[in-house]
Amino acid sequence: MDTSLVITGVVALAALRSLGRTVRQLRGVRSGVTAPARCIRVYERDSATGSTGDRRAWHVFAFTAQSGEWVEFQNGGNKRFHEGARVTVRYDPADPGRTATLAGGPRAALAEGAVSLLLMGLVLLMFLTDFPENLFN
Repeated sequence: MDTSLVITGVVALAALRSLGRTVRQLRGVRSGVTAPARCIRVYERDSATGSTGDRRAWHVFAFTAQSGEWVEFQNGGNKRFHEGARVTVRYDPADPGRTATLAGGPRAALAEGAVSLLLMGLVLLMFLTDFPENLFN
């Protein structure tokens, strides 16, 4: 299999996944429904660089939606929370499990979406200009 196609495909899938997450978070932010939540679990893992000094924290938050449903969602941001920390989340009542996000304005979600679109544009540019083939040949 051609290495350039594999790399292009992986980057495109990562960008699409990020864009999908951004759309779901914007639905949660725009709905305006908030709920108190707690950080119920924190775990860390080494980043993709493989350096043990470069670790990324992931947080699991839980809350009770308006419908009475217990919802847990994962967030891997730059902010550090400890287990038991109280936060406010926003979500779309029609789908709280997929749209829950830490309360905040839509700017953070839009920033992630902009990065996703930039990444997808770069992949398209690479594909149209045969950049990956030139790189590996």
